[in-house]
Amino acid sequence: MKLDARRRLLLQAAGGATAAAVAGRTTAQGAAPDGSAALRARQRPPGVALAAARITPDGVRFVFAPASAEGAPAVDADSRFEYGSITKTFTALLLADHVQRGELGLNDAVDRALPDGLRLRDSAGAAITWADLATHRSGLPRLPDNLDPTRPDPYATYGETELKAFLRSWQPTQARDTRWAYSNLGFGLLGQALCWRAGKAFEVLLRERVLDPLGLQEVQVARRPVAGLLRGYDAQGKPAPAWHLDAMAGAGALVGSARSLARYAQAALGLVNTPLQPAFKQALTLRAEGPAPHNRIALAWLGAPLGSRELRLHDGGTAGHATSLCLEPAAQQAALVLSNGFGSVNDLALHLLEPTLPVRDPGAELRATQAAAITLPVEALAPLTGRYRLNPQFALELRLREGRLFAQATGQGEFELFARGPRSFFARITPLEITFDGNEGAPPVLTLRQGGQTLVFRREPS
Repeated sequence: MKLDARRRLLLQAAGGATAAAVAGRTTAQGAAPDGSAALRARQRPPGVALAAARITPDGVRFVFAPASAEGAPAVDADSRFEYGSITKTFTALLLADHVQRGELGLNDAVDRALPDGLRLRDSAGAAITWADLATHRSGLPRLPDNLDPTRPDPYATYGETELKAFLRSWQPTQARDTRWAYSNLGFGLLGQALCWRAGKAFEVLLRERVLDPLGLQEVQVARRPVAGLLRGYDAQGKPAPAWHLDAMAGAGALVGSARSLARYAQAALGLVNTPLQPAFKQALTLRAEGPAPHNRIALAWLGAPLGSRELRLHDGGTAGHATSLCLEPAAQQAALVLSNGFGSVNDLALHLLEPTLPVRDPGAELRATQAAAITLPVEALAPLTGRYRLNPQFALELRLREGRLFAQATGQGEFELFARGPRSFFARITPLEITFDGNEGAPPVLTLRQGGQTLVFRREPS
């Protein structure tokens, strides 16, 4: 597997788990009050630009960091990016609008909307609900097993036929509403099920019920190539393919500008009047346990504390674009960052929202991969081996071979870990750190840090 694909899968293993780190961030002194300095200082490949916005009751302030490559297109508030998984919040809003109109209930069974006699039941035979899909608590896997995520444009050929085939063959392994597990499949199915129910294509239904009522005529569903989309770049700064989505459109198909996403944020905060204000309120209401005790989940949106403040967050990532949208409903303020380069921008969005929050230094992270390592004896490494699970679909397997420690994530290639200390390791394949709990014996937990995300894996019994 290529480096950029492997790094992307590790970063996105937990979806919204980035938010778990917000509460523990330290404070930086002397931060620019508008966040523009941090945005422009972000190291990135020559073709990559950033477009950002800070939204308050006083209006919208845009900030841009243009690409440095000769001949690169200028970036402005109308430049078009792939929104990636921020699309899920639009799909959740579409669901909330159906609920507000009395057309269905969040606790209704989804399989009432499925065609061809298909059923959607959990391991105990209970009906999976719309709320289960919208809160990542359905028990569905992250991706369907008949989709190949290593393809350059992985979702383009995954249509209704393939989704129906998955639903016919799926064997659930857990009860609904018992565990949070981020699922692109769940949101793809959510959008498609609403379409089956309405007898309309996703782009038509979303246009009628969400995009046009919000005044977002420029936002498009990328079922096929979209005009004016900025070229994306992978982790090595090489051109990356644009993504196109068919039956999985509800999980990540939207393309749009910073101006449109800023208006979307204004509508979510009630700063502009739209007919979807009741639906936004419902979509932003926290409903269930998320990836961590202080990260409860709304409809798509992840809750996260920032001191005494409460945020709603969602990030997005495709092969060559990265996005982040942070809302603070109580203060009616928000921040967003769009990039046509691979890699998390969540820290920049949080910094725009609260300038005392520090930002990552990708250059330092990369240099850390070249740091000197110490040699540990086999007897110190052996207790660290085993399987550590993040969620039902994603785990890390640690193995010892010829006195060296190797890790392998679900569906990915093996890579070596290098020691900084007895329980602290890093990778040279990509900026990544792993620490193990405890001072001796088999650790119950390992913590993986990468790209501003903190992911906690729990050891499985041997």
